[in-house]
Amino acid sequence: LQFFCIPSKTIKQPYKTEISQITNVIEEVNTMTNSIATAIEQQSAATGEIASNVTQEASTGIQEVTQNVAESSTVARSIAEDVAEIDIVSTELNESSNHVQQSAVELNKFSEQLNEMVKKFNI
Repeated sequence: LQFFCIPSKTIKQPYKTEISQITNVIEEVNTMTNSIATAIEQQSAATGEIASNVTQEASTGIQEVTQNVAESSTVARSIAEDVAEIDIVSTELNESSNHVQQSAVELNKFSEQLNEMVKKFNI
C-alpha cells in the first residue's frame, strides 16, 4: 500500500521503519476486515436460509392446522345434522307413543262397554 507520494530517498531510515510497520499494521487490519466481511456474508446467507426454512415450516404447519380445522368443522356439522335427525325421530316417537296410549284408553273403554253388554245376556 502506498499512501504517501514521498520519494523514499527523502525519508530518513528511522521513519522508513516506522512507516513500514504502520503499513504492515494497515495491511493486517485490511486482511482482518476482509475476513470479517466474508464471515458476515456467510452468516447473512446462513441466516437467510434459516429464515426461509422457518417460514416454509411455519407455512406448512399453518396449512395443516387449517386443514384439521376444516375437517373438524365438517365432522361437527355432520354430528349436528345427526343430532337434529335424532331430535326429529324422538319427537315423532313421542307423538306415536301418545297416540298408542290414547288408543289403549279408547280400547279399554270399548272393552268395558263390551263387558257390560255381555253381562246383559244371561245364558
